Amino acid sequence: MKTTLRHPVCISCPRSRAGGFSLVEVVLAVGIMALGVVTILGLLPHGLEMSRKTANEQAETRIVDNIVGELQATDWDSLGGILTAGSALYQYDDQGLRLGTSQQQLTTYVARVRLENPAERNDGTILMGKENSAVRNKFLRRVRIDVAATQSVQFNFDSPPPAAVVKRFTSLIAKMRP
Repeated sequence: MKTTLRHPVCISCPRSRAGGFSLVEVVLAVGIMALGVVTILGLLPHGLEMSRKTANEQAETRIVDNIVGELQATDWDSLGGILTAGSALYQYDDQGLRLGTSQQQLTTYVARVRLENPAERNDGTILMGKENSAVRNKFLRRVRIDVAATQSVQFNFDSPPPAAVVKRFTSLIAKMRP
């Protein structure tokens, strides 16, 4: 008498089925994976835009800090040439580092510095005192720093093109030395 070996799970089957996934299981797995990949790819442009905006804000902050530091360290009577020329123009690269005259092809940002109010040139800045009274402080000057993301040194800060973004910053410069 001949004996046949049978699989313990399927006693009535002469031989067991080969292991693996069915076509329905594979299609469902690929569909779930595709949904996840499409969702992640949909977030990619937003993440890149946020990264670009953050880099611009960091560079602009570095530019303003650099200018304020230079003005604070210069002679009070000339304020880095701003008082005599009326304004100063600086060029910066994409990291917010100041460029020399030989590096103009790397210009990414242009910054203009001038007094917020030209009347403060000799008398100082008007500040609000107690009970909303105006107090003039002759040891402070308010400067305005305009920063534009442009490569043009002849950029018109007073009437920029509609698509150009000009950020304006105001800072107080104090007379530190007698």
